[in-house]
Amino acid sequence: MRFTVKPALGALLVAQLLTACGGGGDASTETATASTPAATPAASSAFTRSASWTFTLPATGSSICYDIDADIASADCTGTAWDLKVTSGARGTTLWTNSGTSGTGSGGAFGGPFDHAWTALAALNSATTDSAGLAWPAAVYTADTARTVFTGTNGIGSAIFEYGLGGSSDHLLYPTYRTFLITSNATLADPVGTAASPVYALQVVGYYGGTSGVSSGHPTIRWVDRANPAAVRELTFDASAGWVYVDLGTGAVASQTGTWHIAFNRYNVKLNGGASGSGTVAGFVGRTPTGFYDSDDQAIAATVMAATPASTLADLTAADLTVPATASAWVSDALASALNPTPQMTSTAYDYGWYVYDPTTHRLTARADRGTLIRGGEGRSYARFHLTAIGYADASSPTSAQTWTFAFDIQPATAP
Repeated sequence: MRFTVKPALGALLVAQLLTACGGGGDASTETATASTPAATPAASSAFTRSASWTFTLPATGSSICYDIDADIASADCTGTAWDLKVTSGARGTTLWTNSGTSGTGSGGAFGGPFDHAWTALAALNSATTDSAGLAWPAAVYTADTARTVFTGTNGIGSAIFEYGLGGSSDHLLYPTYRTFLITSNATLADPVGTAASPVYALQVVGYYGGTSGVSSGHPTIRWVDRANPAAVRELTFDASAGWVYVDLGTGAVASQTGTWHIAFNRYNVKLNGGASGSGTVAGFVGRTPTGFYDSDDQAIAATVMAATPASTLADLTAADLTVPATASAWVSDALASALNPTPQMTSTAYDYGWYVYDPTTHRLTARADRGTLIRGGEGRSYARFHLTAIGYADASSPTSAQTWTFAFDIQPATAP
């Protein structure tokens, strides 16, 4: 699979418009260089400091965090002061912001390293405006969240909505009318379920409502218990200001600490299981309506826009939905961050965005030509950064301790 790094930062236009519309080592040792003035900052640049963070990659399962304001690294990743977290895992190293599911701060990530060429980032004069000086809304910095069965590959990362299908002046979300199977017990492979562990078929069929009938963030869902597909239930609720939790068994809004299956925060969705809850709820894509997508998985705009709840009801109640073959095929929510793009396989290597893994030499190589922006954990400072080097304690041994170096241009915190 091939990908292209975008020199422009156009992916954020979608977020702007949506907002307008409503390998391990031993014990880690780390250093952060003293912050120094940027070498040749533009007169109008808000990036007034540069810094470099060099550290030994921690052991598998461990993390290390960095504070861009104080130029301090620590294994203590609590509180709101830290801004970037690096975690070693058995399947690769991941990066996280102090936000959402990863921390208690107000941080966020401005897209992933597959999206932005370092040359384009380095030309920006501010982390809060585009190249023309127009202010970005705060929402372009996305919090770490859960990757779910509802996560898609379109511009807004959604499998339940398509955005702006009517052209450049269209800022609406359109339901995809996909049917999702929701099990209350992901350890079971039964695609119909039992009285004690029902399996639901569910569609998201709307996004607008409220007093005006056109306010965004008011999703409408409908679902059936697959043991009784004739009894279709439907619910619309206001998820414009935070998470709303729904119990599919009672058909009512519930509390986070109570019994719930699915939750919505505007067009973001999570299930009560995996990384998102204490339950055992998981999902599976049962059907995508015929003719909605082409062979490249691109939405066929006219078809999706013309669809209605009535025209897609048969998909919800169908007895021949695609079902998981085994219990392991159910999709549970997992932690995700825009800093961790989906790895891509080329003819000679595995590309993880920040670095490339060579399966022949078993070595990692930094991709310094890519980078991104983050908002700090306290919500007031920003940094653009890229991974500039990966070294090995023993140059002849790819299993020896790795030393990583990130370079930052920092936009210091403004007065509250």
